[in-house]
Amino acid sequence: MCNIFFTLRKENPTLTNLYIMSKQEILSWPSLATSTSFIVFYLLFNFGWPEFFPDYSGSFIKTFFHLFWVAVVIEIIVEISEGNKKVQKDERDFIIEAKGIKVAYNILVIAVIIALVQLFISNLNYTFGNDFPISLEMSTIIHFLILTLFFASATRRSIMIYQYRKGH
Repeated sequence: MCNIFFTLRKENPTLTNLYIMSKQEILSWPSLATSTSFIVFYLLFNFGWPEFFPDYSGSFIKTFFHLFWVAVVIEIIVEISEGNKKVQKDERDFIIEAKGIKVAYNILVIAVIIALVQLFISNLNYTFGNDFPISLEMSTIIHFLILTLFFASATRRSIMIYQYRKGH
């Protein structure tokens, strides 16, 4: 009878059965919002709004601008409330953080390898005067690396949030 009550209670959440987030998960949400907002700002300001979509860029930028500042304020409030004491991490937190770092590191390594290959191809293109079809300009490679940096950060936090929600 107790198991039935527990499963029914788990399937139908009530106010008495709310999910309580750990401090690491609380820190992950604003960081994910900040990284995502930065990616959206970077894409919109450097490449513009796509032509095939109706122009909602004003409201889109306004929404992500507010999201960015709310996330920054939350991060500052959490940091101030922490004071000199660090967030207490247990083994579970270290494992979850390691999984997120592993995925983000792999993304960054792949991006750096792609950028190095592109630099090599561009150098061959300038040296021999051939027109390689996959050769990119230096500014494109830099845009790629900057976006990859924040994408890896957002992926790291997404993996961490997923692992916390999954109940690792």
